Order: sequence, then C-alpha cells, then structure tokens
Amino acid sequence: MAKVLIPLDDTVVVCLGEEKRVVQITCKSERPNDIGTITTYYLVRHEISELILRLAMAHMRSPISSPLRIEADLYSIQAWSVPWSFGKKVAFMWGDDPLEVCEDKWTFLFTSRRIFK
Repeated sequence: MAKVLIPLDDTVVVCLGEEKRVVQITCKSERPNDIGTITTYYLVRHEISELILRLAMAHMRSPISSPLRIEADLYSIQAWSVPWSFGKKVAFMWGDDPLEVCEDKWTFLFTSRRIFK
C-alpha cells in the first residue's frame, strides 16, 4: 500500500485500492491543542495511517459495522462511518477517468494514552 499519512485534526479525500474508489476520512483528536496528544500522534502516525487506510479499504469491500474502538499502548481510536451523501454530488477524476465514490465516509477520534511531563 502506498504511504499516505492521515493528518491529525483534518479531513482528507483519498483514492483507495485497485478499484480507485474515493473516500473521505476525518481524523480528530480528543484534545486538539495538547502537546502530548500531538507528540504521540507524530510518533505513531505511520501505524495509524496504515490502520485507517486498511480499515477503509476493508469496509469498501465488505461493510464493517461501526462504531469501532481500537486500543493500543500509546493511544486509542474510536471510529465510525456514516453515509457520504456529499461525495455523490462531486465528480472525482483520475486524469480523464471518473472515479467511484465510497458509500460511507469515516471519522476517527484519536486519544493519546501517553502522559508527557
């Protein structure tokens, strides 16, 4: 899978898989301006981005019920999907080729478990 880093406290639109389907992904933090949260996310951003993209791709192929909760040593993530009605109103293209839009969009809530002193 290509290396795509999902930014914290932002929303991105990503083209997934060989099917080239587009999905909206939002990754929020429980404490947006907390230095411990920002630092922890920076340390695990590759792991979390991979997890988010794999989850979105799996859901695209076979729907996963939400909400979900993922627990790790340094963080926890709550994830949920909802229908992406706006995505159906936009024409996404890859060059001259139209892209399909995923039925759902995803939101992830990142919570840091690491306490920095």
